[in-house]
Amino acid sequence: MEEPSMEDVFTLYQQKVALLSSAQKEKLCMAYDEGMSPFVIGCAILRAKQEQRRSRMQGKEKRISFNYIYRIIEDWLNHGITTEDRFLAYWSAMNEEKGAEGGNVNYAKTKKKVSREDFTYTAPKQDRSLFSFLDE
Repeated sequence: MEEPSMEDVFTLYQQKVALLSSAQKEKLCMAYDEGMSPFVIGCAILRAKQEQRRSRMQGKEKRISFNYIYRIIEDWLNHGITTEDRFLAYWSAMNEEKGAEGGNVNYAKTKKKVSREDFTYTAPKQDRSLFSFLDE
């Protein structure tokens, strides 16, 4: 698989988040100019989407903004996470840390399989024995 380009990053952002303005494209290109690979910039976008998904699973609505994603990029730049190898080392260390805390490491393994019955409505059955006045 070949290294993604900045055009791939722009497309990913627009597919996952929203349209990109020219100023936002320039900011992403500045991160690239500072040494961050397009792969890692794309991972920052996907990381933000993952956080949004996790929040929704907890019943909270989280909106993703460009600034939120850019703060992730800046944080990773400050910590030297600029290449695919460094990102993978960071990500595996983060997952090991979650595993030690008892968190879910592999979300795909922990998810319940979805079946057709999950999307089929069945009317709840009323237990009339609890309400004797309904038995009459």
